[in-house]
Amino acid sequence: ATAIGKNMVNSKTFLEKRFNGDMELEDAVHTAILTLKEGIEGQMTEESIDIGIIHTSLAAQDTSATPAFKCLTTAEIKDYLSNII
Repeated sequence: ATAIGKNMVNSKTFLEKRFNGDMELEDAVHTAILTLKEGIEGQMTEESIDIGIIHTSLAAQDTSATPAFKCLTTAEIKDYLSNII
């Protein structure tokens, strides 16, 4: 787990305490949002954050699998935020 930018040290500590490599994707996204929430000034909305997901389980020869990197849509982010805030 890592973080960059303002409040990097606090965010990295927050992630290291809560992130586990065996987490389900949903739990990992919630943990990332909670980390952002700890360091963000003002209101966090689906318009004020971006979330990207990197899929590492892609086999090099399997071109039909989902993309290795995906940005969540604002609607997807809104759904995650509604479960947290």
